[in-house]
Amino acid sequence: MDTYGSGSKAWMGFMAAVLAAFMAGCGGDEIFGTTGGAGGPGPAGAGPALGTASGYGIAATAGVTNTPTAPNTTISGDVVLDPTLTCNAVAVPGGAGTAGFGLCGGNAPTLNGTVVITGGVATAVKADMNAAFLSITPPAGPPAAGSRGGATNLPAGTTLGAPTGSALVLNDNWFVPGIYQSLTSILITGDLTLDAQGNSSAVFIFQSSSSIGTAAGARILLVNGARASNVFWQAASSATLGTASVWQGNILAAFDITMITGATSCGRLWAGAWSGGSGAFVFDSNVVSVPGHPSAPGCQ
Repeated sequence: MDTYGSGSKAWMGFMAAVLAAFMAGCGGDEIFGTTGGAGGPGPAGAGPALGTASGYGIAATAGVTNTPTAPNTTISGDVVLDPTLTCNAVAVPGGAGTAGFGLCGGNAPTLNGTVVITGGVATAVKADMNAAFLSITPPAGPPAAGSRGGATNLPAGTTLGAPTGSALVLNDNWFVPGIYQSLTSILITGDLTLDAQGNSSAVFIFQSSSSIGTAAGARILLVNGARASNVFWQAASSATLGTASVWQGNILAAFDITMITGATSCGRLWAGAWSGGSGAFVFDSNVVSVPGHPSAPGCQ
């Protein structure tokens, strides 16, 4: 009888069972850095509930301007305009597709979605945007008291990012899931990496007490499972995305959002998301996509 062989097999079976139980309790094989699966949202907690606003790529409460630079601006997602119903100072009728922007002075953005204007749907969407904005705003604000505390403070006059190829520096050009707050503005001047560390459900929240912006050519890079759908940027004032910059994540701005020539965004951009603000939106040959939209398969 092969006592050694049978005992060895039993021992290996026992150890396999123990390891499986241990791994299950620890969320798979993430402890060994080999998982790319989903887990909990991480230290930031759950992202904001977007409600009826989830499918809206663009919001503007003070009208839209689209500069006629080729290629034309393309939006994949719905648009809500209320109360100022204009595109290039021309009245917007609302409705499906590009026609929803109306004449727009001959320069309507290309739209894979629907323009919603004043009415019950617009009112509900704006209410959900305001609730989402306040849910990622610090308890002391600004611009109003919110409910998302526990942030890591970033240096005043915050400049983030670094030239392509630079060494990664935590909380400078490299961030792991969490909540981060600048008591002034946030300006991204180079490459900024968001590292989900193998958890595709990980949430990143950035809070700016003033504006959010990018320099020309700046990029946000998502690695190790990070998704634009789980990244949120709260701007107490406005946001400006510089020429040819590559943005990832959802901006909820209390006031205006401006996209300079060639800037792109995988993420919702809501101007006037706070009910006490007023947000105009300015386009110039841009691309904006709601994460997961069928017209933008590379945006998640």
